[in-house]
Amino acid sequence: MFETHIFCSSCGRKYSTDEKIFRCEKCGGSLEVAFDYKKMKRNITIEKLLSRPFSHARYVEFYPVKNIISIQEGGTPLIRSKNIEKMLNLDLELYFKFEGLNPTGSFKDRGSSVEVAKAVEFGAKKVVCASTGNMGASVSAYSGVANLKCLIFTPEDAKPIKLKQILGYGAKLFMVKGDYSEAAKLVEEACAKYGLYLLGDYLYRREGTKSVGFEIFDQLNFDSKNLYIVSPVGNGTLISSVWKASKEFFELGFIRKKPKLIGIQAEGCNPVVKAFKRDRKIKPVENPRTIAVAIECGNPLDGDRALKAIVESKGFAESVSDGKILEARELLAKKEGIFTEPAGAVSLAGLMKVKDNLPSKCKVVCLATGHGLKTPKTDIHGECHRISDVEEISNFV
Repeated sequence: MFETHIFCSSCGRKYSTDEKIFRCEKCGGSLEVAFDYKKMKRNITIEKLLSRPFSHARYVEFYPVKNIISIQEGGTPLIRSKNIEKMLNLDLELYFKFEGLNPTGSFKDRGSSVEVAKAVEFGAKKVVCASTGNMGASVSAYSGVANLKCLIFTPEDAKPIKLKQILGYGAKLFMVKGDYSEAAKLVEEACAKYGLYLLGDYLYRREGTKSVGFEIFDQLNFDSKNLYIVSPVGNGTLISSVWKASKEFFELGFIRKKPKLIGIQAEGCNPVVKAFKRDRKIKPVENPRTIAVAIECGNPLDGDRALKAIVESKGFAESVSDGKILEARELLAKKEGIFTEPAGAVSLAGLMKVKDNLPSKCKVVCLATGHGLKTPKTDIHGECHRISDVEEISNFV
C-alpha cells in the first residue's frame, strides 16, 4: 500500500486515507488519492509487472486497496486497424482498445474492482450508485461477488437491455425522473439519509480505471512517443484516469513521454468541449440528449478533472453528431470486427472529424468503451429477411 493521503483537487485540503469521504467537506470539490512515488519506484519495476499475467490485477500496487475484487477484468485487446486506417488515408498508426470484452461488457469493471473492494474494507453492507446503465451493471455484479446489498438509480431514458443486466445481477433498481445528474443527486441524498456506501465516479473508481492507461502503454511496449489517446467523455472519469496513469508511469520512469489526450463528446451533451473552447469553465447542459446514452452526463462529476487532463496533456476536445457516431459504429463493426455501443464509437467519430489536425507518423488509440450487445436493436442499421427456399437469396448474391 503506497497511498499517503487524500486531497481535494480544487482547494488542496488534505484528508486521511482512513476517512470515508467522497467529496471535499470544505468546497465540495473532487478528491484524489496521493501516492508515495519515490517508495513505489524502489519497489516496482517493469520486469516485475511483466512477470504477471496480463490483466487489471497486473498493476495491483497502483490501487489504494488491500485486495481487489476480481472477476478477470482487464487484459482487453489493443487492435491495430485492418481497414479504417487505409480508408481514411491516415498517415499514422491506428489502434482500438476494445473495453467491451470486460466481464460485464464495459470498462466500468476496472473501477468497480477497486471501488467495491474499498467499500468492503470500510465495512459497508449496502451500497448505492447512480448510472446510465454500464456502471450500474458493473457495480451490481461486483457487489454480488462481495455479498453487498446493491441499489442502483438510473435516469428514466436508460436502455431497457442495460436495466435487465442490472436486475440480472440482483440489484434493486430505481428509475429517476430526469437525466443522470438528477439520479446522481438523489443517490448522494440517499447515502446521507440512510447510511449507504456511495459508489460512482468518485476517487476510488478513478484509481481502478487507471489500468486502461497502464495496459495501453504495456501493449505498446512502453513506447509512448507521439501517442494520442482518444476518449469519449461523459462524467470525465475515464479520460482523467488515463491521464493519472500517464503521470504515474512517467513518474516511475516506465514511459518517457506522456500522451496527448483528445476528449470527444456528443453534440447534444458537450459541457467539457464548450468549456475547452471558451473560458475553461464547465457549465451544465440542461436537457442533454444523445444516442450515446452512456455519456449523457449534463453536469459531469469529473468534468473539471477531465478538462484539466486535456489541457495539461496539450490535447484538445471536440464534439460530434449522433449521425457521425452511428456512422463510426458501423465502420468499427463492418471493417474492424469490433461491435460496440454508440458511446464506444464516439472516439472514432471524433478522430474522423479531427484527423487533419494530427501530425503524420503518430500513434492513435481510440477507446471503444462498451460492447454492442448493450444496444437496443432499434439502434442497429440493416434488414433481416425471412426465407424458406435458398433461391430467395438470389438478389443478394
